[in-house]
Amino acid sequence: MDKKEEIANLKRDIWIVTVTIAVFALWKLSSLHFRFGDENIYFYMSDAIWRGLVPYRDFFFADPPFFIYLLALFKGLFGSHIILFKALPIVFDSASAVLIFLLLRKTNVFAYLGPIFYLFSFTVLATSDYMTGAEMMIFFLLLAIYLDQREKHFYSGVSWALACLSKLYAGPALLGFLFYKIISKEFLAIKKIILGGLVATFIVLAPFFIIAPHQTFQNLIVHHLHRPYGIDKWKIASVFFKFEWLLVVASIAGIFIARKKLYVYPLIFSAVFFLIYTDLYYMYLHLLMPFIVILTVGLFTYLHTRQEEFAWTFSLFYIFVAIYSITIYANTFAPQGVLDNPQEIAEVLKNAKEDLPIYGSTEVAPLVALISGKEIFDNAIDTNTQSFASGAQDLGVMSQDAVEHGVYFVARIANYPKQNITDTGFEGYFDRKIFESSCVLYKSFDRTSPDTLLNQVAIYKCKKVVK
Repeated sequence: MDKKEEIANLKRDIWIVTVTIAVFALWKLSSLHFRFGDENIYFYMSDAIWRGLVPYRDFFFADPPFFIYLLALFKGLFGSHIILFKALPIVFDSASAVLIFLLLRKTNVFAYLGPIFYLFSFTVLATSDYMTGAEMMIFFLLLAIYLDQREKHFYSGVSWALACLSKLYAGPALLGFLFYKIISKEFLAIKKIILGGLVATFIVLAPFFIIAPHQTFQNLIVHHLHRPYGIDKWKIASVFFKFEWLLVVASIAGIFIARKKLYVYPLIFSAVFFLIYTDLYYMYLHLLMPFIVILTVGLFTYLHTRQEEFAWTFSLFYIFVAIYSITIYANTFAPQGVLDNPQEIAEVLKNAKEDLPIYGSTEVAPLVALISGKEIFDNAIDTNTQSFASGAQDLGVMSQDAVEHGVYFVARIANYPKQNITDTGFEGYFDRKIFESSCVLYKSFDRTSPDTLLNQVAIYKCKKVVK
């Protein structure tokens, strides 16, 4: 290939990648919605940091601190426009797509397929509806690999550390990466990577272990060791395979034809970790997608070189599978979990006669507290049921303290009077007996989305009755 042809191909690839990202970004940005989910605690925490609160010391936080402080920087830019946070997954996933292209470009003539396979996978389309931090973690993970390939090993270690300090489950991918380096006998690179990682980790974590050593250790380590079994991981895996089966099968084949196993071991180590970890969520599997996509593109190139008909057969299969996945996402999954009336709920709380703080569901209470300008009781921002089940927070003590002080309890509930089902669904984060003795309905809001049995958001006034 002469220089002119090489430049022409590069221009073509850049145009394809640019158009791919533009289509993805415009589609996703055109339908930003608040949703029920953990993202709402991150919105509130990013604001709390600006008010001087410190994770672990002042409020329970199960993740490492880098992610939430990065969000606080964006909060400084966004101000009160909270909905702009919803654009961050789109921005970081698009940046990850660029890194996938750059990682493939030098060795693969079909590098432009990487961003297409990645951004329009069901997993990325679905997870980018929520701001979980996974998209930031994946960006730093891919940046670490890119820097390593540019022989910037110290900075690669820094980026690996930032990935792990965003989400702990990046750790197995790092171990897989280091294992590859060991068997490749790149010992000097390993030393620099580890040094960069240790420096970044110390800079980020040391202040918290100095300020609040016990709480930091409990939140970051003890809590995760005591988390109970969560959602059935085989159900999660079956959904993943249902939509990503072609890429998964292709990547497995790609493992055997890959000359360099750089992307193989992080994928294997992560997959094994997810198989044995007790509390798996679908968003965790987002981590697998960059490696699956890169290995799939490698297989496509191999097929095209050896037997072009097989490559085009794969392309045809991919088009049908992609159309199916995108259609299911757009028609079924995208409308799910939408919280369409947070301003209405917040307005009721803002105009409430009695000035009480808010306590309630992680999936909605922090967002309406932020919009209404009300404080969250005792900085209990994260009331995920796992934090109570692990013993990191005490359900009975928290509930009793809340009613002793007096709170507006914001909960997602199931309310079906005809089926004799009323005021239930919150028991994982508020004691039922205390609720029955101290809480009265203040206002309820119906939900029309069919994705859950929890059909209402309710506000209860909870205050201990003095007899």
